[in-house]
Amino acid sequence: MIKKQTVWLLTMLSLIVVLSVYALSTPGNSSDQASSSTAGKSKSVATDVKNNKSVKASAVETKLADIELSKDDERASLEKKYESVIASGKSSAKEVSAAYDKMASLKTLADNETMLEDVIQSKGYKNSVVKTSGTQVQIYVDSKKLTDKQANQLIQLTNEYLGTGRIVSVTYALNQD
Repeated sequence: MIKKQTVWLLTMLSLIVVLSVYALSTPGNSSDQASSSTAGKSKSVATDVKNNKSVKASAVETKLADIELSKDDERASLEKKYESVIASGKSSAKEVSAAYDKMASLKTLADNETMLEDVIQSKGYKNSVVKTSGTQVQIYVDSKKLTDKQANQLIQLTNEYLGTGRIVSVTYALNQD
């Protein structure tokens, strides 16, 4: 089950990123005013280059956070569905047992995805999100380039942590959209 604190934190981080981009792009900020002199122009260009890099990095982080939030929303709705089956007085013992089993497998899957994300990050990727839907697994990594060997390594890690028999896709270069 996703914690409300985590959702709140990701929402606040997304809001901070949006407000930062807005503050940087509004006319009349200090870097635009400093560009009136020649020295100020070169300083402003350097600042703008740094800001563009941070905006691109923020855009990738925002996309990954959005993917994570959508995954968490899907899980929360499934969990509510299972909880309603359990709480319903009309559900048979077999249905309640199946709902408990599905909730346990959902929790195990979430734990395994988190573990896999940590392992992927330890392999040198700045940030990653693993999203499982049925037999499909999507891996999103914060990387500009990804060789076939690296993608294969991520697929093998997925098979190790989530089991074989799943269709795995790896997505990178999220800032190219």
